[in-house]
Amino acid sequence: MKKVLLVLFLLAMMSLLIACNSNDEGSNQTNDSKEVFTDEDIQKAEDMVLFLNERLADLESEVNQKIEDKELKFEDEKTFNESVQELASKTVFTELEENYGDAFVSGNSDEENIRIYFNTLSSEPCSLGHCEYDGIETMEVEVSDTEEYRSTNFNVTELVFINATYKYENTEEEESAEVRFVKTKDGQLMVTSHPALDLKSIDLRKFDEEYNKIQSNVPEGEVESEQEEYRDEVKEVLNLYPELQ
Repeated sequence: MKKVLLVLFLLAMMSLLIACNSNDEGSNQTNDSKEVFTDEDIQKAEDMVLFLNERLADLESEVNQKIEDKELKFEDEKTFNESVQELASKTVFTELEENYGDAFVSGNSDEENIRIYFNTLSSEPCSLGHCEYDGIETMEVEVSDTEEYRSTNFNVTELVFINATYKYENTEEEESAEVRFVKTKDGQLMVTSHPALDLKSIDLRKFDEEYNKIQSNVPEGEVESEQEEYRDEVKEVLNLYPELQ
């Protein structure tokens, strides 16, 4: 009788262990496959891209009007660029912050300002370091088709507009790009890559590829230390953001 009870007890324990393992595996699969970005997030990300387009167009108009009114001084290309960047800080990024908080600036350290890319327009070539500009043009970005990518090494997910394009008004040819977002633990979207912005870009797929390449590119005894060093480099960038999903 005791043997029968013992067998029944062992069978019950085995069944319980199998059930627990199945639940754990199911839970892990659920967590791994769970989508971080909702349809609402994707729509908001699109709206953020369009809002930035509008602000850049406003900046273009403002700068060109100041050029026409001779309010912008032409000392050299560097000085002119700094003047445009200063106006961008006061107009473009002020409005972005009012509408989206730190979504466009958290990827940079406190000592650095986000800078924009723009083209200068001039009917005359620069002479002896002196340039006369007719105006500037800012880019317009269009986005479509998204995918989520979850890093296998850094436990962060990003939203990628994989078929983004941008162009300048006076250039017919479109250039391809990717616009990327991450999401904080409290649900805020943040831009991590945009063709109009000079910021520390996050590209999780590239990070994973570089991390995995180390295993085949360095001597076996150095793999662990090299990967740890690269992991620290990536974490320095990720740590510029609040805790991410």
